[in-house]
Amino acid sequence: MRISLASSLRVVCAALPLIVTIALPVYAQERVEPDQPDVTNGTHIVDVGLLQIEMGGVYARYDSTFRTGGSPITARLGLTDWCEVRVGTDGWLIQSDGTATVSGVGNLQIGAKLRLWPGEGGIPVLAILPTIDVPTASPDKGLGSGIADYLVAFLTGTDFGRHSHVDFNYGIGLIGDDASSGHFTQQLVSVSFSSAVSDNWNPYFEAFWLSQQNSGGGPVVALDAGAVYELGTRYALDGGVQVGLTHAAPAFSAFGGLSIIVGNILGGHGVHERSRRRGLRPPSKY
Repeated sequence: MRISLASSLRVVCAALPLIVTIALPVYAQERVEPDQPDVTNGTHIVDVGLLQIEMGGVYARYDSTFRTGGSPITARLGLTDWCEVRVGTDGWLIQSDGTATVSGVGNLQIGAKLRLWPGEGGIPVLAILPTIDVPTASPDKGLGSGIADYLVAFLTGTDFGRHSHVDFNYGIGLIGDDASSGHFTQQLVSVSFSSAVSDNWNPYFEAFWLSQQNSGGGPVVALDAGAVYELGTRYALDGGVQVGLTHAAPAFSAFGGLSIIVGNILGGHGVHERSRRRGLRPPSKY
């Protein structure tokens, strides 16, 4: 069976009606700023008390026969002005080598984004993103190693010009290796440039280097470009394409997704609550 992007989006499409229904009654909040679709994560922390859902589908072609698909979903919850917690999953994974196809659930990610430097006075913001990758994907099917991964990323970024922004990430992790039942070290360096060309459109261009995906494997170097389109303050669509520059990288990838601020689930927080405490009028819906 040939993998298509539509196959990896089935889980996402099934969840959309419920999520959109929950989000509809929510009044205007801080503008949605998704970490997807690029590899580089920004330093933005989800507003206190708000739940932001990011979901999508990804298709990758490594060579003439090997293809993969996934439907990642991440939930981000703002706890304080300097901390958000997040839980994510690779979603439903599909792999095909041209003769056989396997599928199943992907790994589970649990992490937190912590802002270490507030970025006042023109100094770039510094944040840290520790993550544990829980091995829920099947090693028997080749969808995962069956061993937990431990990763930490350092995030920074700065504005330049009137409408442009650049983010830098450095990550290092201990990645599970099913062949040795141990771990190998993986490093990541990425840079993403974006520019707000209008009130809604935010195109970006990214380059990243990954030291290795498998123990003893070669480096992954790739370029990708895409855009985020904001639908008001609570919804954003995104999409892009990626081209691999090394043998270990997918030759071509395509991805797209949707981000939604579901609402204030902790109570007594968020933009409206802060305005109420100061005796100010809450921001309008749009």
